[in-house]
Amino acid sequence: MQKIILVSFLLLICYAGRAQKKWKEGFYIVPDSIKANGIYTDVVVNKKSNTRKISAYLNVGETTLSLQMKKGKKQANFGAFKFGSALVTPPNVIQKGLQFTWEHDWKYNEKYGFLVLVAIDSAKSNSIYSGYIFLPAENKWKLIGTLASLYSSGVTGFFALNKNKKDYSCHFSNHWLLRRNNTWKALDSHITKSPVIRPMSNIDSLVQQQLEEDSLRARLPKDSVVYKEGIFYQVLKQGNGRQVNLTDTVVVHYKGWLFSNGAGFDSTKEKPATFPLSRLIRGWQIGVPQSREGGKIRLYIPSGSAYGIRTFTTGIPPNSILVFDVEVVEARGRRL
Repeated sequence: MQKIILVSFLLLICYAGRAQKKWKEGFYIVPDSIKANGIYTDVVVNKKSNTRKISAYLNVGETTLSLQMKKGKKQANFGAFKFGSALVTPPNVIQKGLQFTWEHDWKYNEKYGFLVLVAIDSAKSNSIYSGYIFLPAENKWKLIGTLASLYSSGVTGFFALNKNKKDYSCHFSNHWLLRRNNTWKALDSHITKSPVIRPMSNIDSLVQQQLEEDSLRARLPKDSVVYKEGIFYQVLKQGNGRQVNLTDTVVVHYKGWLFSNGAGFDSTKEKPATFPLSRLIRGWQIGVPQSREGGKIRLYIPSGSAYGIRTFTTGIPPNSILVFDVEVVEARGRRL
């Protein structure tokens, strides 16, 4: 009996030592008090000799975001081990099963940003994961891919692999958690500013815009749809009130859905909504002023004038073309 107790005690010490080692190497458990839907970290890969295989990765849940070199070829990867389905494959990315691969000649000793975002719909018990890499030379983001999955509880922990071998080492620093209220929490004492994904800050923004415009031109009726500054609109009802201005606060009824599959993501109910137009997405800022009070307009908005590559709701995946029907009840101009 004493031998059994002694062996169990030694195994417990060994397990605790391994757990502590993993923590030092980059294993982090998010406290229950922090409800997080995103994790960001910087990574630098230092080459020491002529190695043929490198893997610096960030593991979040069942997903992995990484910089790799295999047989002399460099690439960025994002994927899952066993769950979900591919949802968004960006330009120049190869998707195979649950894995996305982007061939990219990343540089040694350069600081790259790793970002994994999770959007959750508890009502429908599903979620989506997106993996991004920030490219320092271009000062832009690259969306590597987006996966759809079953319900997730968000970012409950992450593992940033820090291998220290004779061939190379990768160093992770500047960790941030994105809370569910869309604010960032720094996990390090020495940090830079929190990451921001701005509209058109994607390295593929121009290519994506052209692809989406071409898709809309091919499928929309040419006799009634008008193109203006990157979006398309169709007047459904002529209004007889004042023309809407960008500086107005608008009172509207609206309905929004995805162009790809017609899935609705938002709408007003019985009462109209009131918005300062200048604070809405660019597609609304361009399209709604084409209407008058009492009028109704349909907007076809490519992702660059909507939410771009951002991931904050399962209803609007990255690179989504949005369609809105907007009925202008009132346009309130600024008082001078």
